[in-house]
Amino acid sequence: MAFVAVAAGPAAANDSDYRIGSQDKLKIRVYDFRVGSGESHEWTALTGDFVVGASGNVSLPFVGELHAADLSTEQLAAAISTGLQKKVGLAQPPFASVEVAQYRPFYILGRVDKPGEYPFRPGTTVLQALGIAGGMERFTQANLLASERDALVGRGDLRVLAAERIQLLVRQARLTAEINDVAAPVYSQEILSQASDPAVARARREEDLLFASDRNSLSSQILILRQTKDLLGHEVVALKTKDISLDRQITLSRKEVDLVSGLVTKGLSVTPRQTALEQNEAQLESMRLDVQVAALRAQQDIAKADREILELGNKARAQALTESSDVRSRLASLDERIDTAKSLVYQAEVRAPQVDAATAERDRAQILFFATRPVGGVFKTEAIDENDLIRPGDTIRVEQAPVKAKTMDQAAR
Repeated sequence: MAFVAVAAGPAAANDSDYRIGSQDKLKIRVYDFRVGSGESHEWTALTGDFVVGASGNVSLPFVGELHAADLSTEQLAAAISTGLQKKVGLAQPPFASVEVAQYRPFYILGRVDKPGEYPFRPGTTVLQALGIAGGMERFTQANLLASERDALVGRGDLRVLAAERIQLLVRQARLTAEINDVAAPVYSQEILSQASDPAVARARREEDLLFASDRNSLSSQILILRQTKDLLGHEVVALKTKDISLDRQITLSRKEVDLVSGLVTKGLSVTPRQTALEQNEAQLESMRLDVQVAALRAQQDIAKADREILELGNKARAQALTESSDVRSRLASLDERIDTAKSLVYQAEVRAPQVDAATAERDRAQILFFATRPVGGVFKTEAIDENDLIRPGDTIRVEQAPVKAKTMDQAAR
């Protein structure tokens, strides 16, 4: 059973209902109780603030990557406790506490004076969020000029973000080719449709050159190892041939020793000759043993070269997988920024306040609020009330219902 302590977070009414999301900053503490000393020990490496990444994971020392998105703080604390126990091999799971130190921001746009991104504070209502954004838009010439300026700036930001996205997509294609060990990167239709764009062409050229360089470097290292293997193989063959030759020489030497020993026994030969032949036989056996040891070492070197070839391929693929995961996270984060920038440009360009007339009528119009938020893993837009609480990551859109024209009878009355 895991021991979990959970703090309520900054001013949260019920933190157990809150679900962690990307960009949340979490304050984590981990400690255990030492029975022998009767003291508690704090895991300083796991104590501090940690940010949930775009992939929904939080990276912790010792524990590694933990999925935090859509978990409550209690659930994440339990995952940290059990994960640390398994990784370190503790007899009892340590205590863990998790609280949200800083929530992910919310976004507000539409008929507001200052649309954009704002820090989330627990307990903020829709009406309070409208106040944070400066209230309803003010129909002045200055607003119109500011909207035009914001539209120009937003368009520039979108171009920069689009260029960065293209570069990441091209890089992803190169990394996928390295992971799958194919001859060349395969680019998506989105990239191919912009082949005439100089920036896209430059990005493709750079990634193609990098792909070719990495592939050639890996091939060269593997070629050298294979050439080394071939040389070692030839050496093994030569040593085995030499071993066979020495074996024949030892056999002949033994026969000669046996013959001379018989002659010495009969008094037909002298002992020194027998001794010299026995020494020669011992020397041949020593030489054969050295040859056999050298052959074994050469075979070990061949096996080592095989392992190094395999490790080179695995290392290159592991590095490509790590980079690919990072590129996917950056692409997900970039897509969110692009969507937000598009909404702000739309607000500045298409829904910019018109300084012409009907100010009084617009003031009388009903204000409508809509929230776009994830529901079951899918983003949905729903109508909300001004007294509803907003959530971290919400995109709040403020609209005004069109004012119906008065009939002649209503005007007469």
